[in-house]
Amino acid sequence: MDSSTFSLIYDTYIVNILDITILAFLFYRVILTIKGTRAIQILLGILVILLLTVIARDILHLRALTWLLNNFWLAAVIIFAVVFQIEIRSVLAQIGGNIWGNSGNVKESYIKEIADAVENLSLTMSGGLIALENEVGLKNFTETGIMLNANISKELLLSIFKNKSAPLHDGAVVIYNEKIIAAGCLLPLSHNTEVKLYGTRHRAALGLSEITDALIIVVSEETGHISVAYKGKLKSNISVNKLKDTISVIVGGAKTR
Repeated sequence: MDSSTFSLIYDTYIVNILDITILAFLFYRVILTIKGTRAIQILLGILVILLLTVIARDILHLRALTWLLNNFWLAAVIIFAVVFQIEIRSVLAQIGGNIWGNSGNVKESYIKEIADAVENLSLTMSGGLIALENEVGLKNFTETGIMLNANISKELLLSIFKNKSAPLHDGAVVIYNEKIIAAGCLLPLSHNTEVKLYGTRHRAALGLSEITDALIIVVSEETGHISVAYKGKLKSNISVNKLKDTISVIVGGAKTR
């Protein structure tokens, strides 16, 4: 096959297949990221405005409405960047994590240490907030706390959270692989109105899950219930066995960094 034939095939077929495949992948990743969030409703609203623009401009020829809608689309890029800032950050972080990052991997023995500590906190109604790092790095959040780089142990986790007067009690613990990286970390709060009935820990857990792929464990001080947040979703009042299974599925394993 000479270069002219290959060039003809590429221009006629291959380039279109690549174009459609890349666009399909991008749309698929965006839909996965915003699925189940308020962004879906916003996206539907945008589609309605787009349909209204086409009808007003090309079918009904409404000049005033067309002028107004055309000016709206001129500013649409800035509006979209503001409205979808959380989703955009999440998509970019996950793409970067998939290329350069390594999945967090917690050994089964350490999963038991974490689960036992969480169970103790639940039974004694002591609040707790534990973030398990995955592909997206949490360095900017660990830097807000106290660096520990300590081996994971039930006793260390309990010493951090059970003493309510301790300076690290109200912050989050960040775990990666076999280490408790830091404690007393500050996490971003979610603005999701569906979590208004929960406390600050739950909002912080959901907030971090909206912009990273970390698995965040919360123990309620008021009820003792165990909750987990992952990829913008919060599951409440789960059992310790369910917690172990969830950790194993998302960050389980024993690979090295």
